[in-house]
Amino acid sequence: MKKVFIFIDSEHKGFLIALADLLEKEYGLRTVIVARDVNVIKLVKKLLPNRNSDIVVSEIYTDVNESNVIKKAKRIEKQYGINISTILADDRALGRGYLTNADKVPGVIRASWQHKRKLVEIVGNIQKYEEILKSVKFVIQLWPNKIISMITTKLGSKSLSFVPVKYGDRMFWSDNNYITSDKYIDKIREYLENSELNSIDYQIDNKSDLINKAAKYTYANALKKSFKIFINDTKNWVRGKQKKDSYYYLGWVPSLFRRVSNYNYVLSRSVKPENLDEYKVVFFTLHLEPEIALQYFSPEFSNSMEAIIWISKSLPADYILVVKEQVNSYGIRSNWYYKQFIQMPNVLLSHPEVHSWDWINKSDIVATITGTVGQEAIHFSKPVLSFGKHQVINHLPTVHYVSNYVETKKSIYNIINHYPTVEDFNCAKNSFVNAQIDLSIDIPKYKYILRSVSLESDIASKALINLFEEYPDLIGL
Repeated sequence: MKKVFIFIDSEHKGFLIALADLLEKEYGLRTVIVARDVNVIKLVKKLLPNRNSDIVVSEIYTDVNESNVIKKAKRIEKQYGINISTILADDRALGRGYLTNADKVPGVIRASWQHKRKLVEIVGNIQKYEEILKSVKFVIQLWPNKIISMITTKLGSKSLSFVPVKYGDRMFWSDNNYITSDKYIDKIREYLENSELNSIDYQIDNKSDLINKAAKYTYANALKKSFKIFINDTKNWVRGKQKKDSYYYLGWVPSLFRRVSNYNYVLSRSVKPENLDEYKVVFFTLHLEPEIALQYFSPEFSNSMEAIIWISKSLPADYILVVKEQVNSYGIRSNWYYKQFIQMPNVLLSHPEVHSWDWINKSDIVATITGTVGQEAIHFSKPVLSFGKHQVINHLPTVHYVSNYVETKKSIYNIINHYPTVEDFNCAKNSFVNAQIDLSIDIPKYKYILRSVSLESDIASKALINLFEEYPDLIGL
C-alpha cells in the first residue's frame, strides 16, 4: 500500500506531526514520519504513542564506500539524468566552497573532506531516500529537498512543501524545488489576460518583518549570545550530542562579534534616499546566506558580487546603484566584501536602518537574484532586473530576467529607454497579487510555532484543507 511520507528535521515539528495524525484520522491515508534523528522520533512517540512504522534516517544502513562510490554515483546520474556535482553544490556543508559571497560562514568539518568522501556522503543519502520512498504516494516536507524531489518525480509522485507566499501571513503548497508551483505560474499567466482584476493593497511578509525587527547590533548582545553558544556547545560536547561532522565547537562565536563591527562599518559609510536627489537609483539587496542559500534556489547563478559588477558597468552617468545588506548577514562576510563595493565608482551602501520600501519608492529599477524585494517591487510599480532563473515574478511583463553581462546591459538600456507604462505596472501587480491570494491561505499563527513541540492540529487542519483543494488528485493516487 502506498503511503504519505512526512520528513521532519528540527523546525515546525508539532505542525508536521499533526499533519501525519490528521492524514490518517480524517483522510484515511497511511503515513510514515521520516525523522532526522532519534530526538525527533522521541517527540513523535510522545505525541502519538501508537505509531510503529516511522523511520529514523540516521539509522538506515547503506553499503556505499570509497571503493564503490564512483560506480554507484554513475548509476544515479544515468537513472535520474543529473550530475552528482550539482547536488553536492546545493549542500551548504559539502558545497561550502561555493559560498563565495559569504566567506566568513563558520567552518563545517564535512566541508574539508576529499572528493570521494563527499561522494560517499551524498550517494549514501540518495540510497537511503530511494529505500525509504519505494512505496511513496506523495511527500510532505518543510522546505524543498532536491534529492527527495528527484526520486519522487522519477516515481511519478509529488513532493510538497508548505511555504510563505510572501504576502502577509499567507502560506501555500509548493510542488517544486524553487518555492513556486505550476499552479502558481499558471494563475499568473491566466490573470495577465484578464483586464478586470481587482486592485489589492500589498501586505508585508510578516514572518520576514519579525526577523528584521528583532535584529540587534551591539557587543553586549554579541557577548550574551556567545555565552549561550558556549553553554549549549559545551553541553552537547560533554553529552556526546553534537551533530557529527558539523560546525566546529564555538564556530559561530566570531561571527557574532564580526556582525557588530561590519554593521558599524557599513553604518559609517552609508547613504539614505534623501542623499541622492540628484541621481536616479537602482536598488539591489544582498541575500541571507547560508541558511537560505542562493546556490539552492538559484543554482545557475548565485554570485551577488558579480551581479552588482554587471549592473555597475551598465549604468549611465546619472544613475547610482545602492546595495543593502540583509539584516542577518553582517557576520558571515568579511570587511573586504563591503570595501569592494565602496571602491566601485557608482555603488553606494544603504544605511542599515533605511527600510527596503523607502529605497524601492526612491528607485527607478530594482534588482535581485531571489529576494523578496523583487516581489515588493511589483507591488510598488517598479521594473525588476531578475538574476534568478526560477523566480515566479519572471513571468510578469515588468520583470527582465538576465543571465550574463550582455543581457544585463541590454535590459537596463531597454528599461530606461522604454520604461513600463502605468497600465503595464497595474497589469503585472494585479495579476501577481490575485494569484498569490487565490493559491494561499492566511495563517497568522504559523510564524509563532517554529519551535513548537505540541500537536498544532488546528493549523495542520487548515493546511490540509488547502492542500486537497489545490491537489484533489492526491487522495486517489
